[in-house]
Amino acid sequence: MPAPASLTEQFDTLYSTTWQNMRDVVVDQIFTATPFWYWLYSRDRIRREEGGRWLGIQLMYGTNTTVKTIGRGGSISMNKPEIITTALFNWKTLAGSVIRLYEDERKNRGRNQIINWVKADIRNLELSIVDYLESMLYSDGTGNGGLDFDGLGNLVSMTPSAAVTVGGIDPSVNTWWQNKQRTYSGGAGLIPEMRSAYNTVSIGNDHPSFIMTGQTFYENYEASLVNILRVIDTPPKLGDMGFEVLRFKGGGITFSNHAGFVTNNMYFLNERYLELVIDSMSDFEMTQWKAIPNQLDRVAQVVLRANAVCSNRRMQMVMTGLS
Repeated sequence: MPAPASLTEQFDTLYSTTWQNMRDVVVDQIFTATPFWYWLYSRDRIRREEGGRWLGIQLMYGTNTTVKTIGRGGSISMNKPEIITTALFNWKTLAGSVIRLYEDERKNRGRNQIINWVKADIRNLELSIVDYLESMLYSDGTGNGGLDFDGLGNLVSMTPSAAVTVGGIDPSVNTWWQNKQRTYSGGAGLIPEMRSAYNTVSIGNDHPSFIMTGQTFYENYEASLVNILRVIDTPPKLGDMGFEVLRFKGGGITFSNHAGFVTNNMYFLNERYLELVIDSMSDFEMTQWKAIPNQLDRVAQVVLRANAVCSNRRMQMVMTGLS
C-alpha cells in the first residue's frame, strides 16, 4: 500500500490542479482587464503558434508591376517583382513566481484555508501579470535590457523615420515600414485634427478601429459632443466590460490612466495589422514545483512566451503634442 502523500506533496498537487482548473478563466481575465488587450482579444488578434527561434511576419511592401492593359497580341511581363519580405520579431518571455513558505503552509492546514490561500496566490499573480503587460504595451521593447515585449513605443513610434529597427527592418531606409505621425497644432481644434489624422491613415474601407489617448483629451472630446452625445459601441462591446468608450467615425475611442502611457498622445490603431502571438507550448503554463536551495520553501513559475507584432506600420498613426 503506497505511503500517504506528505503535506508538501498535497500542496503541490492542489496548486497545480487549481491552476489548471482556473487557467482559462485567469487568461480570459488577464486579456479583458484593460481596453487595448481586450480590443485585440475580442477581435481574434491574439493567436497561438508553434515556437521557433523567431517570430516571422510576412510583409507586402510593393505592388505587382506586371499588371497593365494590353492590346491584341500584346505581352505581359514575366519578371517576378520583389514585393514580399519578412519581419523577424524576437520571442519574449514573461514569467512570475508563486512562492510557498514552509511556515505559512503549516499555519494554513485546514482544507478551506488551503483553498483560499491557493486562490489568493493565483489572483495576486493574475493582477501582477495584467499590470506588467500593460506597462510593456506603452514601452518600446527596450525595457529590462531589451527583454520586454515590443509595445506601441516602437510599433507606432513618435519618431517613425528614426534609424531604430522594428522586426529587424530599418524604417529610416525602408520608408514603407514607417508608421504615420502627426504633431498636434491646436489651431483647428481637437476634432478637425482627429479627423485629419484618421483620414490620413485610412485607405478605402481600411480605417483605424481603435483610438486611445489620455484622460484629459478623452474628456475634451466627450465635452465637444455633449449636445449630440450618443454612445455607439458595436460588438464585441468594450462598454460591456466596463470601459468608457465613445465612437469617432468608424473607431472606438477610450483612454488610459496607466503611468507608462504618454498622456498627450493619441493613437489611431488598425487591428488588421496588430497581433499578440503566443507560443502554444508556453501559454501561461505552470512549471513543476521546486525546492528552493537551503530553504524549506518551494517555488513554481507561470510562463508566457509571446510578443506583440505589426504587419503594416503604415496603417498605424500617433498624434503627438496634444495640448
